[in-house]
Amino acid sequence: MDKPTVDWIKDVVSRQNEWRSSCVNLIASENIMVTELPKFESPELYYNDFMHRYAEGEPYKRYYNGTKYADELEVEAIEYFKKKFDASYADVRPISGAVANIAVFSAMPRITNIVVTNSLPSGGHITHNKMGTMTRLIGRNVYNFPTGENPFTTDVDKAIKLIRKMNPDFVVFGKSMFLFREPVKEIHDAFPDLTIVYDAAHVFGLVYQGVFQQPLKEGANIMTSSTHKTFPGPQGGLIILKNDELGIYEKSIKTQVFPGILSNHHLHRIPALLAAAVILDTELTDYAKRVVSNAKAFAEALYNEGFDVCAADYGFTETHQVVVDVSKLGGGAKVANELEKNGIICNKNSLPWDKSVVKPSGIRLGVQEMTLKGWTKDDFIELAKKFKNILI
Repeated sequence: MDKPTVDWIKDVVSRQNEWRSSCVNLIASENIMVTELPKFESPELYYNDFMHRYAEGEPYKRYYNGTKYADELEVEAIEYFKKKFDASYADVRPISGAVANIAVFSAMPRITNIVVTNSLPSGGHITHNKMGTMTRLIGRNVYNFPTGENPFTTDVDKAIKLIRKMNPDFVVFGKSMFLFREPVKEIHDAFPDLTIVYDAAHVFGLVYQGVFQQPLKEGANIMTSSTHKTFPGPQGGLIILKNDELGIYEKSIKTQVFPGILSNHHLHRIPALLAAAVILDTELTDYAKRVVSNAKAFAEALYNEGFDVCAADYGFTETHQVVVDVSKLGGGAKVANELEKNGIICNKNSLPWDKSVVKPSGIRLGVQEMTLKGWTKDDFIELAKKFKNILI
């Protein structure tokens, strides 16, 4: 084909829609919007005139005209999340969790220019570390929390010693391989004046419905998140400040969001974001509870089928994620590819004991999307049997 045609483009989109809707989707960082489920189907909440428009700045203080309905919706979304988390400030403008992180990290004061975060092998996100945003883009010196006896958690005593030694400007909790709670309260109690940022991207839906830790109540100053993982909203980002009545963080973060990073902040997603929050509060009130229950059942079923499920001695997981060491089966890449051939989509993932992230020995599985689609424990137990038939 010399040049793509509109018909060819439509065909690729159609094939994607058909393929992924027929797959078992276990990517831990993905979900469908709740407004796409038959019961709540409302295409106009995402596919609407707002997608063509700009609204630079803050509601009712825009640099463009024609924003009266965008202002109305954005203010309502802001107030909704502020009320939900008893927060002093919420910003729904970031267009991804990574953008939310960039805005927050770049807004923090520089004294020592040191930050302490989770390492990549222990599950830390790329934006928190040297390879990504924190050093490459923002120029911070990064040190990593030491892991505990359970390598998927932080050794609190050693972390306290590291923080005392390094005197960081702030610390960042939250992970992309996220099985257990973070020691937010313990670190806050040890260092009451230390700024704590909690990246809730993966667990925001669980935090939202109260089935996981509540970082803002435990001492975190700032929570960032994406809005499309365990929270089944549109792709986007979020920043929430708990107690910032003095405006210590708010002014600098606002400025970093706009004009520092964003111009148009994709207005069409705001109605779907607010609708997702309302639906979780009124209709799907047990969604997060079912997600965690399904993850635990899936982990145990895989373990019973002979797989090396990580953190078995610690209950496997407290979130939507299940992590499996598949080094004996050829490694993460080989196993993920074999599962894809059989209509199961997941991703390879490095584990805390891997010597290199280039050849990861694990796979990461997330149950949130299939749970949203109605899967139960029994479905995941059957899926574990299918894993065995495919891989062992």
